[in-house]
Amino acid sequence: MKNKKIIWYGGYIAAALVILIIVVTDLPEVADAGLAILFAVLFSASHVSLWHDKMMEKDKDYRIEVMDERNIAIKEKAGNITNMINMTLLGIITVAFIFMDYIIPAIFTGVMAAVQPVILILVSNSIEKNM
Repeated sequence: MKNKKIIWYGGYIAAALVILIIVVTDLPEVADAGLAILFAVLFSASHVSLWHDKMMEKDKDYRIEVMDERNIAIKEKAGNITNMINMTLLGIITVAFIFMDYIIPAIFTGVMAAVQPVILILVSNSIEKNM
């Protein structure tokens, strides 16, 4: 548990370094915008994860709600449906790119659509071994 907290506090440090880079350097606006997005991702992921861990430790009602079997089943089902929708959208986007003669984006989205089931299988096997 402490290792997870160290990682998330490291996220705060990385976010601070990104802000420092934005302020100190004279990068183009596009690079600053990209770094600002990176800052937002690092800070929000770190903050939400630390907040969740704190709530799990201190708030008994929150812990019960998160660990409730019905809520877990709903999250799993929603995740599976979302995965199917994402796969369908990636397929549609790949076909649209092919029709518009955008070959490189079609290759990227096609590879993403092909790799996603493999990732699902690997993650499922990993979770199964840990349970």
